[in-house]
Amino acid sequence: MAVAVGPGLGVEELSLLEKSLGLKKGNKYSSQGERKIPVLQTNNGPSLTGLTTIAMHLVKQAKQDQLLGSTAEEKAIVQQWLEYRVTQVDNQSSKEESRIILKDLNSYLEDKVYVTGNNFTLADILMYYGLHHIIADLTVQEKEKYLNVSRWFNHIQHYPDVGEIYSRLLDHRPVIQGEIRYFIKEFEEKRGFREVRVLENLKNTVFEANDQTLPKCEQVMHDSLNEALRRLQAGNNMINRLQQRDQEGKQLQTEKLMAGEKQRIAQWEEFLKEQHHLKAVVDEEHAKAMERLKEQYAIMEKDLIKHTL
Repeated sequence: MAVAVGPGLGVEELSLLEKSLGLKKGNKYSSQGERKIPVLQTNNGPSLTGLTTIAMHLVKQAKQDQLLGSTAEEKAIVQQWLEYRVTQVDNQSSKEESRIILKDLNSYLEDKVYVTGNNFTLADILMYYGLHHIIADLTVQEKEKYLNVSRWFNHIQHYPDVGEIYSRLLDHRPVIQGEIRYFIKEFEEKRGFREVRVLENLKNTVFEANDQTLPKCEQVMHDSLNEALRRLQAGNNMINRLQQRDQEGKQLQTEKLMAGEKQRIAQWEEFLKEQHHLKAVVDEEHAKAMERLKEQYAIMEKDLIKHTL
């Protein structure tokens, strides 16, 4: 598999990039050297050389600097993958090297939507352009090995104008036809009527669920519901007994208080009666004592009169 960038391919990528960025056509491109390195002829100043250098210039010219990264870390990642595109993707020359690149990229994209993470950047565009002819040559089985790359590749190709690389860089209809033939052959030779068996097993599973599993589930649910109701009833009975005991305790306490109050009232009345009786006795004794004193005073007064005469 010849995977290096072909003659004029870098120039074609830059033309597509111009269109996707919304730039008007007018830049003049050429290529130099055996590797056909793209060169941009500028009207003012020296010419620009190299795919990534010119691509970054076009992004700035279109005032879409977000494609170069929004943070310092993101900018560094974009620059890293642009260099990877030129030094690794464009320099591979064998299927083994292509597999290594796809394997590394597949691992890298495991938790990422885009190359930099969650933001679409220039690195996604140029990596898509550089890997398109490699991924287009993969069989269905080979693509299944690189699910993360396939997901990313399919996502990028649906960006406006970016997916035009399909018609401009590679007529992929033979590849699709080959994949269709491979799929049919695989189905006929290896898979056979596996789908029919899967559907039959699924039908049997549904019938088994309806005949056995569902009744068991209903019985289990019924038993569980009865058990829950039984426990709820037991709980209600326990609460009722506790409330009854509480009411009985309060009633008993009230009766004790009432009995004690009645007893204290009776004792007080008895005490008052006793005090009244004692007062009467004391008054009687006091009256008797007063009579005796009067009699003694009378006697003493008579004796005093006798002595004075």
